[in-house]
Amino acid sequence: MTKKFVGSSGHGLKIRGAKHFIDEVDEARKVTNEVHRILTSEYNCAGTVFHDNSSTTQNQNLQTIVTYHNGQQRDLDWSIHFNAASAIDGPRGVEVLYYDVKDLSARMSAAIAKASGLKDRGAKQRKELYFLKNTSKPAILIEVCFVDSKADVELYNSNFNAVCAAIAEVLAAHLGYTKAQTEQAYDYAEAKVMLNDTKAISARILEGRTYVQVREIADLLGLKLVYNNESKTTKLYEVK
Repeated sequence: MTKKFVGSSGHGLKIRGAKHFIDEVDEARKVTNEVHRILTSEYNCAGTVFHDNSSTTQNQNLQTIVTYHNGQQRDLDWSIHFNAASAIDGPRGVEVLYYDVKDLSARMSAAIAKASGLKDRGAKQRKELYFLKNTSKPAILIEVCFVDSKADVELYNSNFNAVCAAIAEVLAAHLGYTKAQTEQAYDYAEAKVMLNDTKAISARILEGRTYVQVREIADLLGLKLVYNNESKTTKLYEVK
């Protein structure tokens, strides 16, 4: 039986998280989207991810995220966050929070640290956290790094792809997936798509065409994305 996952980014479009050198909500969405891309395209994993674009209070935000997770058929829940304490130049590191899956959390924290150079703060049990307490499947909450640590942010920015690849590799292994064989390597150029010269998302140019992830376009424009796996149809809706 195919094992499935559900991932999400912490906080929401209207309920912002930590912010200093980088913005938690913006970065959590980038990591979530890239991990999802790797899992589904490189490991052929089955699963979905969610970003909350509608909640206007913290309680509503937590409930909305957990309700989405619990409404899906899956075997593992994961959520991407970024930590904060007080502004420093020195390092703080990565940690992974859990309710009852300590081994997976420890492997995840160690893998991210190895891939990025971030300090490995390890697995920490946090049974009181709403996401971990109320999701009905095994769940982990990944605190990638501290937004107010200059050293952390530099390591994260320099090793973004490696961090996402490490997260995906640990998740895939836990779910029983191995990396799919790549038949052809494409020669593409990295690019950006910008909205009003302020917000930007990553893109790739291949043979004169610019490719972006539909989910990132939806997030950029504040639209709700719904994907039907049976019909392979992606729908975008205005958030009212």
